[in-house]
Amino acid sequence: MKMLVTAIGSMAADIVIKTLHRGGHLVVGNDIYPREWIADAYNVDWFVQAPPARDEDKYRDFIMNTCADMGIEAIVPLTDPEVQVISSVKHRLLSEGVLACVMEPESIGLCRDKYRLPRFLASLGLDNTIATDRFNPSALPSWPFPWQAKPRFGRSSQGLVKIGNAEQATYLKDLSNHCEYVIQPFIEGRICTVDVIRDGKDRVVCVARRELLRNPSGAGLTVETIDNNELTSTYCWIARALDVIGAVNLEFIESPSGGFSLLEINPRLSGGVEFSHLAGYDVVSNHLRCFQGLGIQAHSGLNKMIIARKYEEYITEPFL
Repeated sequence: MKMLVTAIGSMAADIVIKTLHRGGHLVVGNDIYPREWIADAYNVDWFVQAPPARDEDKYRDFIMNTCADMGIEAIVPLTDPEVQVISSVKHRLLSEGVLACVMEPESIGLCRDKYRLPRFLASLGLDNTIATDRFNPSALPSWPFPWQAKPRFGRSSQGLVKIGNAEQATYLKDLSNHCEYVIQPFIEGRICTVDVIRDGKDRVVCVARRELLRNPSGAGLTVETIDNNELTSTYCWIARALDVIGAVNLEFIESPSGGFSLLEINPRLSGGVEFSHLAGYDVVSNHLRCFQGLGIQAHSGLNKMIIARKYEEYITEPFL
């Protein structure tokens, strides 16, 4: 197949491109930055510069035109804004012979809404969500400090703020003039993230890891794979409650006492999806299988390990 992979400057891009090539697919990559700025632009078969997805109309037109002009057969978007825009034309793309590897818009919208999501799951009986409220400077909650604040429709850890006292809550008022924020009690602990894959026949595979080192953008740099039967049943329950199809990423906070609380759900392949590949499960290929109507492959068992990520430099434009 001829595949379009978006945002190839993102952390998941390298393993996605390599896996698709190993599967015999041709890969068209796009990014908002020029080819010379993106190392993986030299690992795809074609590169196209894209407009930012925040301009939804322009990005939607770009996707439709690129698919038509280049004979694209399937799309794998890698960032939340792109996932949301592409899902809005998923059925239109399918009518033109293009398979968009994204969930339905309703499921994606719920995952991205950090106010509605925990309330929805709690209403169905999930007991490890975190109390969440919309930030209103004139009606602050009675929770003890510290709090955690983040954009209601944010991505990754962008805009995340720790509020230690009432004076700092005043600072949040200025931030909330630009976008809506939600607030939660701050829970100390390590982040655990889970790649969850569910197909149309309700088969679910989960690969979990605990983040030992994490950068300010929310990407795990060093992780250890973990296995927890009780948590696995929670992952599967959430995937079914949200009607997940394909791969999504769940984030939990693990408190020092050993409890796990759901932080958020990213409706896409995770930035650390290569960790799951190294631990023994091909998330990318099985993500594609879900949208091809094929069953996902069983997980033969967790390989317990610690995995560290490194950065590598490439010359993309030598000046001679």
